[in-house]
Amino acid sequence: MYVDDDGRIVRTVDGGERREFAVDALPDARLAALGEDRYALYGDRTERYKHGALGDTVEGGSLVVFDGATSEVVTRTSLDPPAVYEGQSPLAADLDGNGDVELLTTVSDSELGARIVVFDETGERRATGPIHGSGWRHQLCVAPFAKDGRPELAVVRQPHVGHVLEFYRFDGNELAVTATLDGFSSHAFGSHNLDGGLAADLDDDGSVELLVPTTDRRTLRAVERTADGARVDWGLALDGALRTNVAGVALGDGRVSVGAGTDSGVLVWQG
Repeated sequence: MYVDDDGRIVRTVDGGERREFAVDALPDARLAALGEDRYALYGDRTERYKHGALGDTVEGGSLVVFDGATSEVVTRTSLDPPAVYEGQSPLAADLDGNGDVELLTTVSDSELGARIVVFDETGERRATGPIHGSGWRHQLCVAPFAKDGRPELAVVRQPHVGHVLEFYRFDGNELAVTATLDGFSSHAFGSHNLDGGLAADLDDDGSVELLVPTTDRRTLRAVERTADGARVDWGLALDGALRTNVAGVALGDGRVSVGAGTDSGVLVWQG
């Protein structure tokens, strides 16, 4: 299954039958798997928001959930202008811990700025995070970062100028920021590389760390949540500025292998 140049979802099924349907998806759209052959992506491409931070000025006008088996759109949640979904795909994760997947998005416009907005699979808006003016919010991953084991969303607010790491969680029906830490840049302005951080127990201490680049993008820092905030636990020095995504692979013995690329080559670490 893939998205073609015309924004259509194309799937080849058993026997070579080709199925396709139009959602006017982004040129660089990525599918988010929801389970049971359901997927989400951004459709109804638009250029009404000229930020251009992610490599072009084409953003999503709608959040589309579709059934891969029937090639039918299940829900389409459109935004009123001038707002857009700023990103390549929604992040599918169980943020409230109830067993159901939520769709985490960054909604942006030139009037209010960027904020994290959470929807359920039916398109109902569950919660909206705080707004701090212009600039992008880069959502990275959901994991049990906090000491109480509840899932939290890691975000870098304004990775190009503000460099603030934020952790979000549900607080009733609200989306609250539980901790912040300065000094991180998970994305280079104009790049299509959006996998700028990862979460895992990287040092086998029983706690999940977030591995994310520093402001100068020359070091990967492991950030650990504390009872009252967040702190840097340790770091991995790069031999130049980060030019690639930050990738991780779970090894058979339970360790995690991490890879990152600079102008000098690819660096690999094994925890």
